[in-house]
Amino acid sequence: MRLWSLAVLASLTWASSAFAQKVVVLEIDGDTGNKLRAQIEAAAAKQDGLEIVSLESFKSSAASKKLKGGAAMTAVGVSRVSKVLPLDAAVGGEILGSTYKVLIYDRSGESLWTKDLPLKKGVLTDDFAKKLARAIGAAAGQAAEKKGPPIVANADPEPATNPGPKAGGTTGTNTMPEVDLSEPTTEGPRRPVEGTSANPGATTVPGEGTDPDADDAAARAARNHVPVPLFRIAVMGTTTWRNQCLRPGVTNCKEYDSLMKVPEGVTINFGSSVPYLGFEARGELFPLARLNNIVAQGFGLVGGVHYGSSLTKIIEMSAAGNSPEKLVTSTDIGWALQLAWRFHFLAGYGDKQQGEDGFERMVRPVAFVGLRGGLQARNFEIDPAAMLPFPSSQRTSPTGIGFGVLGIDASIPVSKYFRVEASASVFLNPIPGPDQIIGYGNLNDETGGATSTGFSVEGGFAGDIYGPLGWQVRLRYVGFADRYYGQGQKWTVCNDQQCGGAGEETFTTINWGLTVAY
Repeated sequence: MRLWSLAVLASLTWASSAFAQKVVVLEIDGDTGNKLRAQIEAAAAKQDGLEIVSLESFKSSAASKKLKGGAAMTAVGVSRVSKVLPLDAAVGGEILGSTYKVLIYDRSGESLWTKDLPLKKGVLTDDFAKKLARAIGAAAGQAAEKKGPPIVANADPEPATNPGPKAGGTTGTNTMPEVDLSEPTTEGPRRPVEGTSANPGATTVPGEGTDPDADDAAARAARNHVPVPLFRIAVMGTTTWRNQCLRPGVTNCKEYDSLMKVPEGVTINFGSSVPYLGFEARGELFPLARLNNIVAQGFGLVGGVHYGSSLTKIIEMSAAGNSPEKLVTSTDIGWALQLAWRFHFLAGYGDKQQGEDGFERMVRPVAFVGLRGGLQARNFEIDPAAMLPFPSSQRTSPTGIGFGVLGIDASIPVSKYFRVEASASVFLNPIPGPDQIIGYGNLNDETGGATSTGFSVEGGFAGDIYGPLGWQVRLRYVGFADRYYGQGQKWTVCNDQQCGGAGEETFTTINWGLTVAY
């Protein structure tokens, strides 16, 4: 009889252990000294029907699945570890100030239940600790009922359907009146590895036939994705200073000023003591931005147009005296269209945000460095009715619509609200128009009457204001250097001492305005 009683007792003990729900308490973000985790584990250990799986066993199994550190403490980590370690539920979450955000997962990594509980000095009150233990028991029981018998370590899980949480959400009598279990949720924030953008689709649900390694690849792809804007539009005001000089018989304007005996021919000076205003619109389009391919998403188009209007007071000075003051209207018009490729990456300080998938992640702003090339044009038209000796500047050659340009761009964010931007361009022979060449050179010369070089540099700051709306302030300097050849209509001397001359034109512009990006 005594032997029979011992056998019955052993059978009951084995059965109790076999049918207990196995739960692991994960590391909790913000839990200094693991005080809260130890309290939850101790309370859950006293709850009938629960068997605590040690964190050491969980970490050891995680290491066998090549999961280390914070990667094991995620929904994906729970799903992977449950392949080799019998689990019904896992308890995790994070501490935000004086609140503990509880997260309970089933063994497939799905969120069973979430709740915010108050903390005092980093731990729960005894009452809340007991109620949380009952909640863990109810959630683990729900997980066991939903998924069937616990899986066996090192064995493939039995095929099973995933009906989801039942209405009512509790099993047995485990209830928690003050922390409502009546409507358990499968949504809610999940804690990914810091700096990643985990995807709930990357969790492995037993019975769905998914491959954990493939899930990891999907998670890595999601983590490496850079959210490049599909387009960006900037509308800005401009403040511009323009200067121009034309000097006969020299290779540059500075050389002319240093000569003891100046060459024959008219000299031209045009300067802006007061800037003129205008506007500029820029656009960027990256049609492949949504692709998760860092090379393909970098291809795009960039371009813009600008317009400025100047009302300038002109006085002609000569040996005979000064002419009456004239008001002259000038227009500054230009455009650019270029192909671009940029390398986009994440940089700067980010903000913690909760995505539509329920995951909390650190979202950092997008930085880039890139190359571009295409066409550009710049025309400064002086009113011909003013009958001035100052020539207009029309730079649409050598193609007839614009000159070639190659450039580099960079945008480095400090945060989403402030980033540093810079660009530089080299112009490919941006020669002035035929009317200007005729005055100072000869179109029949083997050079075409003129050759030119040019460049621009630009730098400034930008950032976001709210949603897609942002701001931008930049300073841009554009310079052209022209060399004229042959005898022109205004520089008529062409001999061994002098022939042709030089011209220089510069624009200094401040751009300021708003941007919209999506």
